[in-house]
Amino acid sequence: MLSRLFIIVLFVPFLLWIFLKGNVMFLVFTLAIIGVSLHEFYKMLKDKGFEVASRIGLGLGLFLPLAIYFQQNSKNIFSYFKFEFFKQINFDMGGFIVFAIILLSLRQIFKVKIENAMAEISYTMFGIIYVAYLFSYILLLKYEFPNGRVLVTMTFILIWTCDSAAFIGGKTLGGKIFKRRLAPKISPNKSIEGAIFGVLGVFGVILIFDKLYLAIANVICKFSIISKACSPETYQSIGLKAWEAFLLALVIGVFAELGDLVESKIKREFGIKDSGNLLLGHGGFLDRFDSALFVLPIVYFFMKYVAH
Repeated sequence: MLSRLFIIVLFVPFLLWIFLKGNVMFLVFTLAIIGVSLHEFYKMLKDKGFEVASRIGLGLGLFLPLAIYFQQNSKNIFSYFKFEFFKQINFDMGGFIVFAIILLSLRQIFKVKIENAMAEISYTMFGIIYVAYLFSYILLLKYEFPNGRVLVTMTFILIWTCDSAAFIGGKTLGGKIFKRRLAPKISPNKSIEGAIFGVLGVFGVILIFDKLYLAIANVICKFSIISKACSPETYQSIGLKAWEAFLLALVIGVFAELGDLVESKIKREFGIKDSGNLLLGHGGFLDRFDSALFVLPIVYFFMKYVAH
């Protein structure tokens, strides 16, 4: 219990500090989460005897956020090559997927072994998409919106709120209103009441987020080591309407639970409790960021196409 509390007290302020800080530290954070989570995912597969091209998968997974970072900062990651051809290449997510599939397929052509060839491509590619592709939306969320660093901060605060509210709701009312559990075979402790509490908790925090963010920023931004870019004076209000706030709370509640359940089902198939043990009592990085994998793309598309 003390180890879990220590991680929370240390890790949460550190994450908020990164979200409010400059670009390079944010990129390093993204690379660390993707790299460690991908390593945990591939290790789970290999420990159970599945064949996976882990080195290629890790390389591609780490290249993706780098390419997005350079592209979003009006730089071309290929521009450092002297050939004019490379300088004209513009990175896009779809092209990355095509390149990854072709590279993994070529690897199989040059391998002597025929058995499990398609399985190896599939498992490796799934890890790239599931971990690297989905989590890389954190960079798109930050750089494609004027208040991107605030949106990233809001997204993680809402994920934590959803998790905490669902836990409290499940403990107090779980099974008392709805007898059926949310996903009894995957995660027996998750209740429908808890999921509803999660949505309501997120909705409440969204409504007061502008004031909450300013309070957090006023405390964190007092430290001189933090970039001036996180100054509360530069803050642009999120300003969601009530119906937009409720719709966002609903989709975050649904996809946060979905992200957690998907990873739980993967672990149940492999017969393990945690994806890793780097975070003491909190398990591995994939355990802690499983909800974010699904929520980050959803918030990005919501802010891009729904919110006005």
